[in-house]
Amino acid sequence: IGLGPAGMSAAICCARADLNVLVIEKALPGGSCSTAYKINNFIGFPGGIFGEDLSERMESQLFEYPIAHTCENVENILNPRESKKAVQTDLGHIYYTKSIIIAHGLEPKQLNAPFESQFMGRGVSYFAGGDADFYKGADVMVIGTGNCACYAAEHLSTVANKVYLLCHFDYLKAVSSLKKNIEENPKIDIIWDSDVEQVFGIDRVEKAQIVNRTTQQHTWIDVKGVFIYIGRIPPQDFLCADIEVDEQGFIVTDEYMRSNIPGIYAAGDIRSKQVRQIATAVSDGMIAGINVERDFFRQ
Repeated sequence: IGLGPAGMSAAICCARADLNVLVIEKALPGGSCSTAYKINNFIGFPGGIFGEDLSERMESQLFEYPIAHTCENVENILNPRESKKAVQTDLGHIYYTKSIIIAHGLEPKQLNAPFESQFMGRGVSYFAGGDADFYKGADVMVIGTGNCACYAAEHLSTVANKVYLLCHFDYLKAVSSLKKNIEENPKIDIIWDSDVEQVFGIDRVEKAQIVNRTTQQHTWIDVKGVFIYIGRIPPQDFLCADIEVDEQGFIVTDEYMRSNIPGIYAAGDIRSKQVRQIATAVSDGMIAGINVERDFFRQ
């Protein structure tokens, strides 16, 4: 379940073991990897690679194998503790299988502000990689302090007139090299220790009101787009209530990617773990695929 780096890695590993593999993905292949602007920390690509290009390479390798693929949203695992499990999708299909690898990744964390739903697709976005071209020559705002927010700001600076990076703290939580790039970029204006209060517009976003957390000063800034990068969280409508998760909702597994339910594995960002990177997702997927074959199919 899921066609990001973890899901593709798992599927390839299972296919190489001559297992019958179905991948169910509700969106395009690549997951969050495809939404990244440029990836500099995946080994084998000196100078970095664009996220979309890396996703396309992974996908082309995936379909060198006889792997079935369907574009649906998994809604439930009907009988998780049975030896023959049933996976139900939003299209009403039910797929029966011995093993399931959950690798559907995370969802963008929302501010839970009224303007998010009001202006979704009309100036509010969680996807700078895909939406940047709509803001050529415009002023935009990125909300966040971590790596993803900084990558989004850096990418947007290549097309926008000005990028305001709105930081809840008085520091960036990104890696040192990325922080340096952001701080030295003349098109990025960092606004420290501030939050967004409201967003105004008639048909689309026109301006955002921010408040300084220390002085309580309110300021209106003219922007045409607001990109929200305050973190990612596990899906709230989870697939199976019987699966053990940690206090944040990530699936708990052992080192072999096994969950608490025999035959159900988890790989990638959905797992409870310390590091969530493309490299660790690929590793998780391979480990899960190897252990599916060992646990249920090897004689």
